[in-house]
Amino acid sequence: MRSFLTRIFPELIRIIISLTVTLSAFAAWVVASGKVSVKSVVPLAGIFLLACGASVLNQIQEKEQDAKMDRTKGRPLPSGKLTSQQAFLIALLLLFSGFGILASGYYWTCVILGILNILWYNGFYTWLKKKTAFAVVPGALSGVIPVFMGWSAAGGSLADRPVLLLAFFLFIWQIPHFWLLMLKYGDEYRLAGFPVMTDIFNKYQFRNIILAWMIGATGTSLLLVLSGFWMFFLSIVIILGMNLVILALFFYQLYFAQNPRYRLLFITMNVFLLLVLSLVVLEKIFP
Repeated sequence: MRSFLTRIFPELIRIIISLTVTLSAFAAWVVASGKVSVKSVVPLAGIFLLACGASVLNQIQEKEQDAKMDRTKGRPLPSGKLTSQQAFLIALLLLFSGFGILASGYYWTCVILGILNILWYNGFYTWLKKKTAFAVVPGALSGVIPVFMGWSAAGGSLADRPVLLLAFFLFIWQIPHFWLLMLKYGDEYRLAGFPVMTDIFNKYQFRNIILAWMIGATGTSLLLVLSGFWMFFLSIVIILGMNLVILALFFYQLYFAQNPRYRLLFITMNVFLLLVLSLVVLEKIFP
């Protein structure tokens, strides 16, 4: 039981990804409400459980593909630590709990968005990944919807300009984030039956594409600055400095490093997202 709680379950729900999804919803809540409040606990708990449940469903759907890749063959299902039936019961429990929590707080917009997101992520995107290497572009919408869920839970309109900017930033950020994995583990993805970008472009062209999307992600974070998200001079300096460092690192690793450290770039992108969302939250807490 202890092993299940400390190792198997966190890996099954992909705890880091689920927490990141919840963090983006939390940032949207703070921007919409202008404060941190215990009222956010209920919708955020619901969003977290839905993210966990969707991740479990995804691992059931991709069990066979995961078993063929060194990076994922140790996951609970392909390694035999859990059966698909056990995982499915866990997914149902997580999803029903998430929807139940949101419904109990009358967050009906979140419920509807949650249903749409599961249909998009587990129904459409997971299928599309096996058809085209460009699946991540429409698939990135599944990472955007939690932003709208957090925003609506705080009483904001889905058409509000700030939430559209935050969502756009998350959308752009996800694409080079995923393609870095494909650049590093392309052979494994191909072996598992997934189309890969290097079958369409050579590695040099693919690096150009990733850098272009990364420039788009940093540019979008600057758009947040210009749109009034950050008013403190220190915040502006931090975001500008961070963008320059990240772009310099990407440029060096993609074009000049003898053995590009794709994992370093992947981690850098995660830190970049964390810092941007943290600045968004801190600016509202300490206006």
